[in-house]
Amino acid sequence: MLARTFAALTLVLASLTPAAADEQGLSYSLEQLRLLARAQHPTLAAAEAAVEASSGVLKQSRAYPNPRIFVGIGRGRPRGGADSGSENQIEFTQPIEMPGIRRWRALLAEANLRGVEMERIMAETVVDSTVARLVYTVLLEERRTGIARESAEVAGRLHDLLSRRVEVGESSRLEVTKARTEWFARRMERLDAEGAATAARSALRLFCGNRLPGAFRITENLQDSNSLDLPADLTERLRTRNPLLLRAGIAVEEAQATTEVARKEVFPVIELIGGLETELDREGWNVGVGLTLPLWNRNRGAIAASTAQQSAAAAEVRELALELETALAQAIVAYRRSLGAIRLHQEGWTSAARKSLDIVTFSFENGEASLLDVLDAQRSYLSVGLAEAESWAMLAFARADIERLTAGPLAMEETDDQP
Repeated sequence: MLARTFAALTLVLASLTPAAADEQGLSYSLEQLRLLARAQHPTLAAAEAAVEASSGVLKQSRAYPNPRIFVGIGRGRPRGGADSGSENQIEFTQPIEMPGIRRWRALLAEANLRGVEMERIMAETVVDSTVARLVYTVLLEERRTGIARESAEVAGRLHDLLSRRVEVGESSRLEVTKARTEWFARRMERLDAEGAATAARSALRLFCGNRLPGAFRITENLQDSNSLDLPADLTERLRTRNPLLLRAGIAVEEAQATTEVARKEVFPVIELIGGLETELDREGWNVGVGLTLPLWNRNRGAIAASTAQQSAAAAEVRELALELETALAQAIVAYRRSLGAIRLHQEGWTSAARKSLDIVTFSFENGEASLLDVLDAQRSYLSVGLAEAESWAMLAFARADIERLTAGPLAMEETDDQP
């Protein structure tokens, strides 16, 4: 917890330097926002507390059983009628665990600790993925806002041009009415886009613990030029690195250790006993061994339950692996589809729509195209521009899902290291 808080404090202080600030506010990269969210999100704080608690359980599991001391004091009188006197008794008992019980109990605690550590990594992965989605949602909505503003400006210029033509008798009032209606529609689209962008920024700020300033900027670009073709070992990465799947595998180990502990508990409990007695007419000491025999309770219910739990945990691993591999396959399909759409835009789809709009607008201004032609070209350019922005966002979303499922970035050098 202290490490995450220190990292977030360092991030904030670094952001406050003149190099990181400009007239529009503070700038944050995706990685900086992830560090800030990790330091503030309660899920990670709870996961780290669970790790500390499990560490305590592990330490306790290795402890030896405590001895027991009994001290008795009283008075006694001989049967012959002599004077009474004090008598006392001291007894010392030390339980002895049979071989293997403490070892398996420690193995169970160690497996639990590794399990909660996987849960912490899983929570961190989910936070990172959520931040990435929120960041690219902000960038998408800001791009939509830019397109809507540009479209509203074009519609406004078109309206002004037609208004001047009506004044000199070169256009009908019907055309200027249509242009005015289109202008209002584009302005409404701009307001909707600005509202969506504000909501997306608020969601990101809230997820980061309200630690972002009102005018923060994101250094990432929605149109990331470093988009990668997918590596071939994604399924293997999922199987060896996904914390949810690893946690399920550790649950099998926990169930196995629980079964062994239940079997060891059937063994007799041995107690070493030593005592010292002082009576009126004598003193004595004794040493003995006590046994608790499993005659009526052989722990069969606990053994059967833990054995069944072990089988269930193994089945859950197989089921979870199938679900995660299916989710990965779907994310890969979404990534490749988005990448294919982006390459169409890069080949000239967007530029062609823009060029068409420019040509039709120029022709209209010179009386060679109709208002309907301009509106149609404008809608086409708006649709293509939004499609390009959405393709980049869908690519980023799919990438975030793949990196969450494989617990690491797509471009990894150390693919053999597990979390």
